[in-house]
Amino acid sequence: MSNRLENKIAIVVGGTSGIGKAITELYAAEGAKVVMTGRREEKGREIEKAINDNGGECLFIQADSTKKEDLENVVNTTIEKYGRIDILNNNAGILATTPLDEIDPTEEFNHMFNVNVTSYLTMIQLVTPYMKKQGAGSIINTASVGARQPMPFNISYSTSKAAVKHMTESMAVALAGDNIRVNSLAPGLTRSEMVEEGSDFEKAVLPSVPMKRTGSAKEIANGSLFLASDEASYVSGHMLVLDGALTAFSC
Repeated sequence: MSNRLENKIAIVVGGTSGIGKAITELYAAEGAKVVMTGRREEKGREIEKAINDNGGECLFIQADSTKKEDLENVVNTTIEKYGRIDILNNNAGILATTPLDEIDPTEEFNHMFNVNVTSYLTMIQLVTPYMKKQGAGSIINTASVGARQPMPFNISYSTSKAAVKHMTESMAVALAGDNIRVNSLAPGLTRSEMVEEGSDFEKAVLPSVPMKRTGSAKEIANGSLFLASDEASYVSGHMLVLDGALTAFSC
């Protein structure tokens, strides 16, 4: 590895599986000190130990991203331990494929937004005061190709990710004067716990992917690494699409 994030302090929210796990591992391998959150303590401790045993630095904090007090604890603990926050990666997320006439507005829809959108806003509000004092920061939000391409089979999910895209762009403008970059990732069909090999979701989407394969979490993490690094110092307000040409073909 080339230590592209050497001595950077990074928080990864939702880092115990899939894309978040891959981002946590890659950030640590590239020299960052990573504070990683998730709801599953056993899994989080396992990842934390593996990274630390391999010469990296990782601290796991159990947290529910929909609870502000949990997120406040993550930020406060990070500042107490390291004194700064250079990178925030908002990756907590849930997926639903409920048909339109079965969506419960007060249950599924609101919960989807609480996890996929509101938790991102909360974390950004918590970290930006420190980034402003530092004079720099990089924030990466996980959106989706669903933010760009209408998906009638997962309306709640794609609507929430469209909100992430627009929120990212708005915040990029709002924070540009503070030298805080805000970008998003738009993964296409990606193998994870939410999208298992051979699942109905994968079968439905895969025929539309021009590259004719499912992406890996590591491939998405590579995009996050670029946006987090100083190599992307003039990139802000951008949604980086990693989808095997899915949306280029569909639009």
